[in-house]
Amino acid sequence: MILDVFIVSLLLSLIFKKRLYHLHETKIRLVYLFPLPFILQFLQVENRVLMMIASYSILFFLLVINWKVEGFKYIFFGSALNFVAIMLGGGRMPVYGPLAAAMGLTPSIKHTLLERFNVILLIGDIIPAYTPWCRKFLISIGDVFVYIGLVVFMLTKSESSPFKRAF
Repeated sequence: MILDVFIVSLLLSLIFKKRLYHLHETKIRLVYLFPLPFILQFLQVENRVLMMIASYSILFFLLVINWKVEGFKYIFFGSALNFVAIMLGGGRMPVYGPLAAAMGLTPSIKHTLLERFNVILLIGDIIPAYTPWCRKFLISIGDVFVYIGLVVFMLTKSESSPFKRAF
């Protein structure tokens, strides 16, 4: 779903002439390392907990050193919620199995199905989400904060932009 949110944010950025037109003014430190945590999460390793700790450690480091970039505080908070859920799920994001089955979804390597409701699911993937182009997902409250942060980032111009103005 993150790709869907990124595409929508990108389109809104183009329509409203926001971040995309002023991306060169954004000072994101170590931007080239941002794909690394996500690549690590898809590696098939025996010790998922250790892999997730490594992945989120890199992500948190990148978010902290870029703390002042618009939207990154939301992304940090959402990522922290997801990290807690994943650690409580043994290295995989907990998903409510009956809801996933009802939506016709199958879990990926990053997910673990819980057949009965458990308190961990309150921060796991239990929120149904649908796109206008007929894709469906289960997302977590942490994902919601990450997506808000991404939209805020994409729709905010740099303070130094000579073209900064309200909608």
